[in-house]
Amino acid sequence: MMRREGLTICLVVGVLFGMLVATGCGPKFPKCDTDEDCRTSTEGEETGRLYCVNGLCQQCRSDENCAEGEQCEAGSCEPIPGYCTDDSACGEDEICLNNRCTEGCRGDDECEGDQVCRNNTCQEPRECTSDADCGEDEMCENYECVADPDAKCEVQTVYFGYDTSNLRDSARNALEDNAECIKQRSRDVQLAGHADERGTNEYNLALGERRARSVYDYLKTLGVSASKMSTISYGEERLARRCGEDGSASCHERNRRVEFNWQ
Repeated sequence: MMRREGLTICLVVGVLFGMLVATGCGPKFPKCDTDEDCRTSTEGEETGRLYCVNGLCQQCRSDENCAEGEQCEAGSCEPIPGYCTDDSACGEDEICLNNRCTEGCRGDDECEGDQVCRNNTCQEPRECTSDADCGEDEMCENYECVADPDAKCEVQTVYFGYDTSNLRDSARNALEDNAECIKQRSRDVQLAGHADERGTNEYNLALGERRARSVYDYLKTLGVSASKMSTISYGEERLARRCGEDGSASCHERNRRVEFNWQ
């Protein structure tokens, strides 16, 4: 009886020991189930192969696991071809751009002839820097004058009565069309106020400014952004017609106006 009990105890101890041994044994390097298998193995620590990728211990899983200037290739950190941190690491006529050596420039002095350095490349000189450098119905795009796709609409000059800056019905109607045109086009506009020859220069300059401001305020009520408009007065300096003090009313009327100048 005692012998049988002793045998049973030995079998139980043996099974438990076997289970402990089996539990303590994991995949043999370089095989793995998790990163922990790689990091706890002597070989993994010595070789830096600390990541379990597709069942094998590897040096990296992604570029983030590698040092600066390296990338993860097939589980190994390899130098990035052409990697740089400054121009000194690059060859002649090359610059370090986005950590890569590439042909390019950083200033106009690095380009030949009359070329200019734009977007880190040597290009032909700029034709324009703003819409003002281009002709009528043109706009500046990528430093070149191109046809303005919104140039089909036209703005109308508005006219005023004698010695007043109040808007007439005809002026309001014209400004409603002008407002839509200004909102359609991407260009800013200058509102230039004018007066006829009667009165002093100082008075006519002030009158021209009031007329330009009257148009400005009305266009704002029609939804035109204030940032797209500016005002100026020329008084009687830029007459549409020269009528003289005693000229006809119809002649003077053409001078009492606000013109629209695209910027």
